[in-house]
Amino acid sequence: MIDIYNTTFEVSLRILIIMNTTKRKLTIERITALDFIATYGKDFGVSEHNLHGDNKFRFSEYASKRRIIAQSIKELVLKGYIKANYNKNGFNYSISSSGASFCNSFNDDYAKEYKRIVEEANNLFYNYSDRKLVNCINQHGVSIFGGKKQ
Repeated sequence: MIDIYNTTFEVSLRILIIMNTTKRKLTIERITALDFIATYGKDFGVSEHNLHGDNKFRFSEYASKRRIIAQSIKELVLKGYIKANYNKNGFNYSISSSGASFCNSFNDDYAKEYKRIVEEANNLFYNYSDRKLVNCINQHGVSIFGGKKQ
């Protein structure tokens, strides 16, 4: 049996949903953060449940998530599903018309729920800088495991 979970294929589909839902240019940091928040939406108040279940190691996933998202983005750029944009602050990414068309073909319950949660997360954290958003995730993780928020 081939395992598709946490592969670049699975992550690429979620990235396309994020890009198609937010309709704006995003950095790898923001894509990673929105994916994490959408996956564990209950922890951030944007969903009634965590799409990938409740596990005590979920916040340790965040550190490794950026690497697989970066690889997935490279593949999506090469396929023409997203566009890389460069500015003085570095790279950001936007969905292409072919990426949006492909994404619009997703019609299963998981994709619909993930999109709904991404919309909630994007609305809640829209005005956060990337740094503030990552800091929020880190502080939330610490507080869940008995630490103190700063």
